[in-house]
Amino acid sequence: MSGGIVVVDDYFPSVGTGFRLAEFSWLLRRGVVSEVLTTVTPLDERIAWYSAAQPLVWQRVRQYDDERLAAHELAYVLFLNNAHHHVDTFERLGLPFVVTLYPGGGLYLDEPEAEAKLERVLTSPMLRHVVTTQGIVTERVRRTVGEDVPVTEIVGVVVDPEYLAPGPGHRDDYFDPMTDGSELDLCFVAHRYTPGGADKGFPEFVQTLRGLRDRGIPVRGHVVGGFSAEDLPDDARDLPITFLGTLPTVELRQFFASMDVIVSPTRPDTLAPGAFDGFPTGATVEAALSGVAIVASDARGQNTLFRDGRDALIVPPDPEHIVERLLSVVQRPGELRRLAQAGLATARRGYSVDRQLWQRRTVLESALEQVRAANAAVGDDAALAV
Repeated sequence: MSGGIVVVDDYFPSVGTGFRLAEFSWLLRRGVVSEVLTTVTPLDERIAWYSAAQPLVWQRVRQYDDERLAAHELAYVLFLNNAHHHVDTFERLGLPFVVTLYPGGGLYLDEPEAEAKLERVLTSPMLRHVVTTQGIVTERVRRTVGEDVPVTEIVGVVVDPEYLAPGPGHRDDYFDPMTDGSELDLCFVAHRYTPGGADKGFPEFVQTLRGLRDRGIPVRGHVVGGFSAEDLPDDARDLPITFLGTLPTVELRQFFASMDVIVSPTRPDTLAPGAFDGFPTGATVEAALSGVAIVASDARGQNTLFRDGRDALIVPPDPEHIVERLLSVVQRPGELRRLAQAGLATARRGYSVDRQLWQRRTVLESALEQVRAANAAVGDDAALAV
């Protein structure tokens, strides 16, 4: 297969990257992209499960090589590090590209090495469009590209469309302080990038769990991601916490269906100077779409969708503050359900297929049309010169 748009990625189709799986699979199923070339190894292990999950498109996921890449008209990449890794190749092949700049993946604002990478990618003559997902990134990109390259801001992250089907998340089986035997299920979902997960707020989650228990709330903790009991301080080994490892999307949806609250007290500038997470994180969005109440930190003021106290609790990464805010919710009968269901409604609006996937499709197809028009104009000029 040649021509059209090719996705170039460094992680797909690995388990634990739900937003990539959702976006790339959707684009493949609708013929928006021709294939995905991935540098992940060994690919066979990833393809085995992906072929069962996506039997119609899995054969269009192939190991990366320059020859296959050169056969296409436009490349699409996610994250700064990935774009920077391939930008020399795009230029050598004369291959235009589009990039989505999610937080993370090397995008550390005002950090010298990251800024040099960003400048390199944004000033490439092969760059045709930039998609951003946070306002602070949009502002930074526009300072460099000006009017030379289109920038489209699509706030948020792509989620599996199954989260948006009728039914999921609409529930009433929440913790009830008036019911004997009812327990509050508190979860933490994040990849582990630092010792102890300080950047994601794992220590604050643990202290929140202890604070609630000390205040008489029957609570259980559930942790998804690369964490284990070894990440707990010695004085927290007695807490009722279950570690589940990394879960694929289907199992993650099942997990969220029994959770009451997700706690995401992220801390910017912890993984590296200038490092930050989007608000909310992708895992927090998926939890909200499953009817889980959101408790999340927004130190950089990125929130444009949720309203504190109405459909989420937006808190500083301070365990005492988080405990007090949670107590004000869980001790009032029906309030936890109200908060969670309001968050579900907001998330379904903000992360709909129309808002997330169709906008990306429009960006990619428009960029491809422009590439083809430019190539046709060059061909016409060459013919006239003969």
